[in-house]
Amino acid sequence: MKLTKEKYEEVIKNEWLITNGIGGFASSTISGCNTRKYHGLIVASLGKSGERYLCLSKLNESLIIRGNEYSFSTNECNNFIEKGYSYQTEFSKVFLPKFTYLIKNIQIEKTLAMKYGENKIGVTYKIKTDKDDVLLRLQPLVNFRSFHQTKNCPELQQEINENAVNVRLKNNINLHMIVSEGEYVEYTRTYYENMFYRVEEERGLDSSESHYMPGYFEVVIPKNSEKVIEIVASVDDSTLFLPKANATDIIRGENVRFEKICKIANAKSDLERELVIAADNFIIAKSNAKTIIAGYPWFGDWGRDTFISLEGITLETNRFKDAKEIINSFKNYIKDGLVPNLISEDGAESYNSVDASLWYIDAVYKYYKYTMDSGFVKDMYPTLMEIINAYKNGTSYDIKMNEDGLISAGNAETQLTWMDAKAGDVIPTPRYGKAVEINALWYNALKIMEVFSNIIGERFDSNISKKIEESFKKFYAPVGLFDTIEPLSNKIRPNQVIAIGLEFSPVEKEKAREILKLVDEKLYTNRGLKTLSSDDEDYRPYYFGGVYERDTSYHQGTVWPFLLMFYNKALKKYEKRANDNIEVQKMLHEGCIGNVAEIYDAEEPRKPKGAYAQAWSIAMLIDNIF
Repeated sequence: MKLTKEKYEEVIKNEWLITNGIGGFASSTISGCNTRKYHGLIVASLGKSGERYLCLSKLNESLIIRGNEYSFSTNECNNFIEKGYSYQTEFSKVFLPKFTYLIKNIQIEKTLAMKYGENKIGVTYKIKTDKDDVLLRLQPLVNFRSFHQTKNCPELQQEINENAVNVRLKNNINLHMIVSEGEYVEYTRTYYENMFYRVEEERGLDSSESHYMPGYFEVVIPKNSEKVIEIVASVDDSTLFLPKANATDIIRGENVRFEKICKIANAKSDLERELVIAADNFIIAKSNAKTIIAGYPWFGDWGRDTFISLEGITLETNRFKDAKEIINSFKNYIKDGLVPNLISEDGAESYNSVDASLWYIDAVYKYYKYTMDSGFVKDMYPTLMEIINAYKNGTSYDIKMNEDGLISAGNAETQLTWMDAKAGDVIPTPRYGKAVEINALWYNALKIMEVFSNIIGERFDSNISKKIEESFKKFYAPVGLFDTIEPLSNKIRPNQVIAIGLEFSPVEKEKAREILKLVDEKLYTNRGLKTLSSDDEDYRPYYFGGVYERDTSYHQGTVWPFLLMFYNKALKKYEKRANDNIEVQKMLHEGCIGNVAEIYDAEEPRKPKGAYAQAWSIAMLIDNIF
């Protein structure tokens, strides 16, 4: 996109993201101004559990021409805005982010990439000079803290070797930096003070911190020349100093890798390629096993999100090996028939989900549909039966099958479905008892097990699914479906679309068509489905404010793109037509470039909100486009 000295508010509204395949990432705004505590050049994934730490906030960049310094960095601190964006002429991201600047007829093109599998970033500056020698100065802003926190970084020890430096972050954790030529100059007790994160302030969270500035790199670029300067930073290498600044190799390696995964996915159009690259962001190796990150910048791997996303992120992109590995990796965590709701960054698991296990069974079935791998079905069958039996006989969180064959779960104090927000002691969307999509998923799981039992020659009782077909009519409202029964909730929510968008649905065809009509009238937008009808007294269309305000609106009207996945499937199934009303290009370029946000405001201007890159949002678009 072209930039013409835009207003500050315009150049910070769009963001970019690149990842390293192990949970680490780099991210900022298109101007390079960090507006979130999660922004940084190296957010490293460290240790066996993959805890993430901000290690390198950014490089402050400037040119020195005839003794005058021109900063092309953009920062906000202490009510002061450093306006480097005034020199920026363009930002683009096909595979990798590229920034273009013009300063006194001197052209600068910056490209960056993360090394796949490592907490390492390479940055190149292609500089074309005019009639003057110029000096490129790069100042690293260093910190070491959980990416969820803010911290004023103390002075850090450093060791220097000509054009390289090693900054000791903590014990045996070091930040190594090297430039392709030039020299490194040490600072003493120097800080970039009070960097302001306006997005965090908007979210009611700590919004400033000070970074340590250990020194700067300085490179002379002769007049009337074109030169590429490379800088590499890493927190992975065991050697004290990196051997060379091979940023060009890192960039080339990522471009080759992207071309390969696009070829595997048979992605031909620019849009298809963009979606395949977006999907790749979420597939990571953690503790030597593959998983799916639910969203950036702050989510980890969630069971529910993983298996709702699996088809779009891996299967429709032909990454079958990854899909199988992801399924197998969660197999090791199943406890009492429950797939973890969350595997936290400290390695602990939470099992407070009634649907993650049912989505797991659904994911195995989808894997089978794409691969026809009956051997895998046979291997998985005992694990899937463990889940089925746990739900039949009762397990944690009061999850159990009732006499009518339906599943009830939880109580007034729990949040076990995907609408799981809690604001202090308040549960804004209580959905305990018998929830509509949970029981549709239960029916779907049982029908899948009937298919699997036939494949491998096992016996499976089909009477339960037959009972559910009749019992599920308890959810039939005068129009559409009740959201929960026992206790009854007649709120119009999109969960009923999930019920009809599954492979096997207990809902009769005419009722399904009625649901689609209701959803069109009450919930549909071209960004996703509203989580509550606008005529409901609890409707809250905008997601903003502090933690309490945001949590109480999270599922009370806000639009979730991933829900269109089920709407689209139901539309094809019952109406024999596709949904051509999704504004795909806008969704991919109105927030984090090349990604889709977790949620949107329900009313105009319908801004993207929540996590700026969400796995199941991308999975929905892939499912729609592919």
